[in-house]
Parts: sequence; C-alpha cells; structure tokens
Amino acid sequence: MDRTEVVVVLCVLLLISAFAGGLGYLALAIGDGASTSNEPTAGTIGVDETIEPIHATGTTGGNVSVGVLDVTGFDLEYPLLEDRVVAATGFGNNAAVDNSNGGSHGTAVAATIARTAPDADLHLVTFETADDYEEGLEWLVDHDVDVIVAPVADAGTLGDGNSQLARATAAATERVTVVAPAGNLGTGHWTGTYSPDESGAHGFESGPLNEIRGESGHAEFHLSWDDPDETYQLELHRLEDDGSTTRVAQSLPREYGDVPGERLTAQLDDDTYGLAVRGPGADTETATNTRIRIASSTHSLADRRSSGSIAAPAAGHDVLSVGALDEASDEVTPYSSRGPTIDGRLGVDIVAPDTHPTGADPSFDGTSASAAYVGGVTALVVDAAPDLSPEDVRRTLASTAEPTDGIDTESGRGQVDPRAAVAAVDDTFEATVAVEDEEDAT
Repeated sequence: MDRTEVVVVLCVLLLISAFAGGLGYLALAIGDGASTSNEPTAGTIGVDETIEPIHATGTTGGNVSVGVLDVTGFDLEYPLLEDRVVAATGFGNNAAVDNSNGGSHGTAVAATIARTAPDADLHLVTFETADDYEEGLEWLVDHDVDVIVAPVADAGTLGDGNSQLARATAAATERVTVVAPAGNLGTGHWTGTYSPDESGAHGFESGPLNEIRGESGHAEFHLSWDDPDETYQLELHRLEDDGSTTRVAQSLPREYGDVPGERLTAQLDDDTYGLAVRGPGADTETATNTRIRIASSTHSLADRRSSGSIAAPAAGHDVLSVGALDEASDEVTPYSSRGPTIDGRLGVDIVAPDTHPTGADPSFDGTSASAAYVGGVTALVVDAAPDLSPEDVRRTLASTAEPTDGIDTESGRGQVDPRAAVAAVDDTFEATVAVEDEEDAT
C-alpha cells in the first residue's frame, strides 16, 4: 500500500470497535501516549505556563462542575481524578463507567480537564448508542453541571447539525456550555454532488476510484447522503499490478443513527486500495441532485475535500467546536476537521494545541485533546464569572481568541487564549497578576 501519506502524523485514532452494536462509528482521537498507566508526578506533568498565572490568582475551577461524555469509560482511581470525581454513571446495557486499565480515552480527556482546572468537580458518563448519549446529556444537565465536554466525533453524518447527536447537544446548550472536538476527518473526507455513469458508479476527479492513503491494518470508512429515498453503497477495491481492480469489501447500513448511511470496515494489507461509490444510474431523475459524503478517521483520500469535514456533535448549533493546532508550526493540523457547515456557519469556533500531558509520556494528542483543554479553560472562565450564561461563555472564549490567519473555517476565530478570556470577565485579574509578577521579580 502507498505509504507516502499517513492520515495523521501526530495522533493515532482509537476507533471504538468494541461497541459494534452501538456507537462503534464514533472515532475518538487519542495519542500514542494517551495510556495513563503511569502515575503523574511534577516531573511527568510539568507546569502549563499559560494556565499557571490564572491558577496563581485563585482561579482554579473551584465551585465549577464539568461533565464528560465518553464511550471508553474512566479510571476512577487515576491520581489526577480520584479526588475530583463526584459522580459517575453509564447508559447502555454494557456501558461500564469504571475502566481501571488507565489507558482509556475518557481517562485522558478527564485528566486534561483536571490538570487545566484542578479544583473543578467532575461528573463522568459513559454510553453506547445515540439514545444513550442523549440520556447522558440529560443526566448531566439535570445534575446542574456548568460545562460539558463531549470528546466524540461521528464520521457518519453530513456535518449539517441535523443528526441526533448534534440536535441533542444543541438542545443542551440552552442550559450549559458544551465543548466538542471538530473531528479528525480533515485528510480523509470528500463531499460533493453524486455524479454517476449509467451503471451507477460515481465519478471522482480521478475516475471511479478514490485512492486510499495510509498504513495497513484496521480501516474504517463512512458514506452518508441527504436523500433518504435513495440507496448508496461504498466499495473497497484493491488495485492489481496489471491495472485491474478487485472488489474486496463493501459497506453495510449503519445500525444506529438517523442519517442515511453505510459503514465499511476492513483489514488492509500492504497493497494499494481505492473506494468506489455506487447508487442510482445516470438515467435516474434525481441521481445527480444528491449530496454524498465519504469520511474516514483512519486513512486519508487521494481525492479529498477537507472543507465541510466537521463532525457531529460539534456541528450542532451553539456547540463550542474546537479544532487542533500544531504549536510548532502555529498552523491548524492537516487532520483537524474544517467547516463550514452546510447551512453556512463557520463550523469551527476556536482552535487549541493538540498535545497535552496527562501524566504519561508521550502526551495525549488530537482534536479530543484540544477540546478537553478548552473544556478546562471554560471551567476557569465560569469560575471567574459564575453568572455568565452559556452564550456569554462561548462568546468570551471566541472573542478573546488569538487569530491565527483571520476568521476562517479552519481555525474559527483563532487560538484559545486562557489569560485573555479570564481577564475579559474578571476586572481584577490583570492587576492581581501584575502584583504577583512584581513580587516574583523582587
């Protein structure tokens, strides 16, 4: 297989395939070092120089509660969490909230929040299906949490805010600030109008096959479309040495979700592969009016369109959508999903660094890490100004962000600026920091 391009350089995507009967199609971004089995110490975690001045003024997330929704569970005895978790529950027949192996995605997310807002109370929820996710949201809202972090990304939707996850999350924003990752579909996404030949094979710019780039091993691809009266299918073809192709797998309908869609999973060998889309033939009256979308968080596509790759629930209205920033280059990472949404919203509100230490080495990476960090910063803002409405909190974080390249659909309004956000809602903050800086200097 062509290894010249790997979908994600800085992060490895953990696909929760164990939940095949539920939300197995939710891709969670987690880094190689997200295993949190090592107990954190001052040496392994270090000091966040951006956050430390805020903590020094007494703004540490006290009197704030943060909810986390994750499908992998949490290590409730993990050192950064054991004194902060006030409630934990699961929704679904097999949703075990206590995942004590220390290496779960949920543990890494919660630990990042706890490191950023160390005195915030944590309410932890695990779930299986979209219905369970909705119940988990309602449970958190009923428990009066101030912030919810939902570090999940459904690759099998159109990114228009109309899926069940997006709608449920948008409804919750009326009472609480909800933070979600934009998704990791930036290099594994194509969307456009279905354009078939007479046999029903869609034509990409390069032909009927869209070549797959990435490594051998587990692969997952999603196909969705906006016309529920039509049927489409995704096919995986191996490109042979003689120029012919062999179909080796085809998609199946998603078991859950209210958006028409198919899901294809496969184990790829060290060969070259491509994806084909089949549907109504060119002589069908509505065949060329349907919008289709291919998305993968495990591999990239040769013919790709990163624009509009935003995932649910981040695509929901009034959800604080967070993209991933590579601090070394000061640019949005290639894998980070982009806007706009189909209805013309930016899609991405702000971006944040995509690597955060959680007590293990190397660190926790990806858009889920970015969202977890912003979730912690959000708790600090609420701590500084507890009377702010969810809308005011979102506006504060967006308006104080540091632009990376103007306001656009890749970075939103820019990189989150924790110090500026807290200063915007606390008139005494900068004066307090100035006094402490002067005392430190003497």
